[in-house]
Amino acid sequence: MIKCKEDLCVKFKFCCVECSEFETCEVSCTDNPDDCGLAVFEGTEIEIFQNKAKQLTQRIGELVLRKAEIEAEEKTMREQLQSGMEKHGVKQFENNVVRITYIDESTRSSVDSKMLKDKYPDIAAECTKTSNVKAHVKIEVKK
Repeated sequence: MIKCKEDLCVKFKFCCVECSEFETCEVSCTDNPDDCGLAVFEGTEIEIFQNKAKQLTQRIGELVLRKAEIEAEEKTMREQLQSGMEKHGVKQFENNVVRITYIDESTRSSVDSKMLKDKYPDIAAECTKTSNVKAHVKIEVKK
């Protein structure tokens, strides 16, 4: 919970950002609780973090959904380009914005690592490479 040191909200004594009437209230404070200097964060560390990150996580969720929409639109456009290029026998073209190349269907070979580990565990262990993975945040948007 975020409490406010000032009594801006006449009904409650918590931060306006947490109020259900925030969008419509005429006297709501629009300051970011992280920066205003009047917010008092209460609760467990995870609750405090969740409150502080609330606006950020909402914005990230919106961006991830928009990104998915853009990627779906891009996929449709790529399919249309591919279909047109196949129909007209165009292998490559470019303009001042993009260069587009049609790549024919082909096959690709790769090693089945599960089978290799099962059949030849010593060779798999000898050929296994360990890489450092940088710390990062994984975000999954719930629809």
